Amino acid sequence: MKSTTILSLLLALTLSLHAQVKKIYLANDDHTDYMWTGDEETYKKAFSEMLDYYIQLNDSTAHLPYNQQSKWNCDGSYWVYNYKQTRSAAQFAKLIQQIKDGKITVPLNSMIVLLGAAPAEATLRDMYYAGSLQRKYGLDLSLVLNMEDQVLPLGLSSLWAGSGAKYSWKGVCACATKVTALERKRNQMFWYKGLDDQRVLMKWYAVNPDYTNMAKRKEYRYFFGTYLEANHQANAVLDCKALLDDPIYPYHIAGAFGKGGDDLKTITNNFPKIAKEQTDSNYQVIVSNEIDFFKDFEQHYGADLPSETISYGSTEWGNSFASLAEVSASVKRSIEKLRTAEALYTLVALKDKTFAADLAEQKEKAWLACGMYFEHDWTADGPHITRKQRADWQKKTAAVFNTYVDTLYNRSAKRLGQLIAKAPGSESFYVFNPLNWARTDYSDYLYSGSNAISVVDKTTQLEVPFQRITKNGKSYLRILASEVPSLGYKVFEIRKKSSPTNFPSSLVVSDSTIENQFYSIKFTRQGVITSLYDKINRRECVKPLDKLYVNDLGSGLGNQGEPIQIENKGAVSVSLLATSYKPIKHQSRLTLFANSDRIEIENYILQNLDAKPVTYSFSLNLTKPEVWHEEAGAILRAKTLAKGGHYADVANRVDWLAMNHFADMSDASHGMIISNRDAYFMKTGSSTNTRLDDSTAQLKVLAAAQVDNALGIINQDGDSYFEHFLALKPHLEGFKPADAMRFALQHQNPMVAQKIQGGPSYDGKQFSLFSFSDPNAVIWALKPAEEGIDQGIIMRVWNVSGENKTVTIGANTPILKGFSTTHIETNDQAIPLEKGKLNADLGHHRLHTFRLFLAKTSKE
Repeated sequence: MKSTTILSLLLALTLSLHAQVKKIYLANDDHTDYMWTGDEETYKKAFSEMLDYYIQLNDSTAHLPYNQQSKWNCDGSYWVYNYKQTRSAAQFAKLIQQIKDGKITVPLNSMIVLLGAAPAEATLRDMYYAGSLQRKYGLDLSLVLNMEDQVLPLGLSSLWAGSGAKYSWKGVCACATKVTALERKRNQMFWYKGLDDQRVLMKWYAVNPDYTNMAKRKEYRYFFGTYLEANHQANAVLDCKALLDDPIYPYHIAGAFGKGGDDLKTITNNFPKIAKEQTDSNYQVIVSNEIDFFKDFEQHYGADLPSETISYGSTEWGNSFASLAEVSASVKRSIEKLRTAEALYTLVALKDKTFAADLAEQKEKAWLACGMYFEHDWTADGPHITRKQRADWQKKTAAVFNTYVDTLYNRSAKRLGQLIAKAPGSESFYVFNPLNWARTDYSDYLYSGSNAISVVDKTTQLEVPFQRITKNGKSYLRILASEVPSLGYKVFEIRKKSSPTNFPSSLVVSDSTIENQFYSIKFTRQGVITSLYDKINRRECVKPLDKLYVNDLGSGLGNQGEPIQIENKGAVSVSLLATSYKPIKHQSRLTLFANSDRIEIENYILQNLDAKPVTYSFSLNLTKPEVWHEEAGAILRAKTLAKGGHYADVANRVDWLAMNHFADMSDASHGMIISNRDAYFMKTGSSTNTRLDDSTAQLKVLAAAQVDNALGIINQDGDSYFEHFLALKPHLEGFKPADAMRFALQHQNPMVAQKIQGGPSYDGKQFSLFSFSDPNAVIWALKPAEEGIDQGIIMRVWNVSGENKTVTIGANTPILKGFSTTHIETNDQAIPLEKGKLNADLGHHRLHTFRLFLAKTSKE
């Protein structure tokens, strides 16, 4: 009897499994090709009209079974922003309610943007508007998108997950591309996992080989893996059924997402009809809000899904950032400048809570612009938008972001000077350090007074080395500021002195050679470093390859140009300036410092450029080196998976890799850090789009190009001025991520010098807002909370090492409360404190964001 019962149960289970209904989710959307299919006003009108239509359609089908109810999927939070601007409060409230009810899905990203090669903070600020919607209206936004571009960077997974994202889907264009083997993707559904082990559930179907057959494409078939999988809904159901029967897809749940393609507007009521017609005893077809698919899939298969910790390339269409190189560089510079601006703002806001309140609207627009600058249609080959229109829009968008950053920076720097105590009758200035470790470095103070002076450190009461320099036609005091505390300042006073102190210096310079205690460097009239001798380690760091040296635009040993000028020689630094028309019109300034091992290079291209790539080559004296570089939110080894690196073996784009703050090239004994302020991309050796050169000791920094010939902005939209600032530091042994990042941040975040007007709020000698027990964990951002300083201080910290660590964070006053929050300031989780300090557990490779509340001081 017992065995009969067991057999009956097994038979029933087998029949149940055979009878299991397979689910097909169809998601309706309109893929946004902003400033490609239509201009701004055209798209703003289309966004609102589509939302009007689907809000009404969703209401009219709400009485139907769930699978037949209409649902709509926006592909960016900008849809919501625009709807608020163009519709009544009641209509906007209706939209918010439908988002809450799951009738309309809104992702965290502002638009479909190309952020793999952009700085990490750009990815986060792009999602800040969505974060504000979550906080204000209690929305649960868990989807994020990276669409149409053929590649997928690794670091986005960490940035997305850290911002609260749970799900993503990707569909490629399979057009305007050099990426091959898109049909050979190994996983259709997987956990997209970062180096920090944070992950997002990813749907990225392989492209059907028949998609490239235009005759079949015209039949609206085989769109899987693209951004318009559900363009023809009945055929999408057939495609899903075929996938569900394919052994490579061992699941009973499939989804076809994306209707609009390149259309300006998508208006259809067909999805509910198809769901009703195509549902039978074997298949349930569901009109999807995309989130329902992911939740269903995760519940059934999430525990056993494979994961991918892979970069398929930083970006492909984003290579065209270099086709408007100086504008793109200005955005990158502003993202970096924002670090200092917001740190200054934090100090000011702690004493003046209403400060910058008038910038709230400008700030909201700036966060949207920060993401939208990287909108994915950088190919600029749209049917209705000229390249000139696209370039003008890019410049306008950049200006929105840059203007906000400049305004916040200038106002915060000046206001802090009004809050620091000052002796009557003296001229003093503060030097502010926006990084979380004490620094000794130069600082430039705008000054037009007498040379008969001394500059005194008010903390030590000692004179400090200084010199007069001219920069951009203005006169400055350049001082050596020692031990400026973390996230704080030191005060320096200018005193009259008839015989200024003569400070000894190790700097030696001639018309082609420059030396300090660390290096001896040979520099040509064309701005090329032909020799960099490391005195400390007694070795030559340059080894030419293909007749190219270091900081080489292509001239090699050529020496055509004006005589090299010696500039601003003094106790702190000295510079050489090379000016040449070969191989293009440019200037290069090389600066060494008496008390620093940083080598600074300022490059200026002074002519318009055509489509062909312009690069600065760096050929180094290393043996089969490895290259490590910063992608967005991750530091990667530039090798393929098969060789122990982070790049996919197939379906990749590896000729131009993201460079972000730095690249490091090292062999077992020596290496070189290259800090990069302006450029977005680099090439290792002779890499091609499908082959990554991982052993040649040469790296090329991309200054400007139309990388893929016909794509992008033509002739830089007429621009004829381009900056590329770099810094070098030789080192021993292999790559150390914290050392490289700290070096790059010091180069790209110079200390701020600003006149003190005098005030009662801050000490007149020195001040440090926060201290860190381990400065190798880098503060990535420090700012007042989005809703104001009363909602706490937001601190972002990146543990760039591969090991978990605990750091103690202290402040100038006790920390009263601490919370872990997402990168977009949502979902706070309380963290226990110990004696007014925060002991933070930092995961390996992980970026963390905290919300901190400080005790008030007697001066508040």
